[in-house]
Amino acid sequence: MNFIQSFVKTTLFLFVFSIISTVTFGKAQLVNMRVEYHENPMGIDVTKPRLSWQLVSEEKNVSQLAYEIRVAYNANDLKKKSKLIWSSGKIESDKSVNIEYEGIDLKSMEKAYWQVRTWDNNGKTSDWSKPSFWEMGILEADAWKASWITIVGEPKVKGSKPAHYYRNEFSSSKTIKSARVYVTSLGLYQLFLNGEKVGDQLFTPGWTSF
Repeated sequence: MNFIQSFVKTTLFLFVFSIISTVTFGKAQLVNMRVEYHENPMGIDVTKPRLSWQLVSEEKNVSQLAYEIRVAYNANDLKKKSKLIWSSGKIESDKSVNIEYEGIDLKSMEKAYWQVRTWDNNGKTSDWSKPSFWEMGILEADAWKASWITIVGEPKVKGSKPAHYYRNEFSSSKTIKSARVYVTSLGLYQLFLNGEKVGDQLFTPGWTSF
């Protein structure tokens, strides 16, 4: 191979690599997907939750000019137009915080998956974001079937009372794929399963209507 052939091959390789790099790394990415300020939240009680995201790019001075959101009951259905429960269509806006969901009303304990893509000021369209989700809590008061747990015939104690500790043992004859525990309290609570604290939140349930 002479010098000219080597030079041409090297130049062609760099040219192709430059095109691939531009296509691969030039697109903006959408990260920090949030619903009501939480990542993949469960127990949402807002019927029209607000969606947010962040646009990240290796290029300078990149800004969003438009966005499109799609929502489905199943992550695999996001690519199927007929299976979507909401599609915003292309919305010309630079807004990426607190975009209100405007699709089918979700029922108690239903889960929805969502994605977003954007158009920027350089004329580039981002890839769809990775699927994220939110899950509704129990929305109707009469849907709560449980009863309050209390101590019957508790002796009167002067001053502060110690925290009540309730424990119940149970077993499952089948393999558990997923499970939900819906809890509230008159005051604060901590939930443990097999000796380990459930969740990482403190001062649960926070402010709530009992």
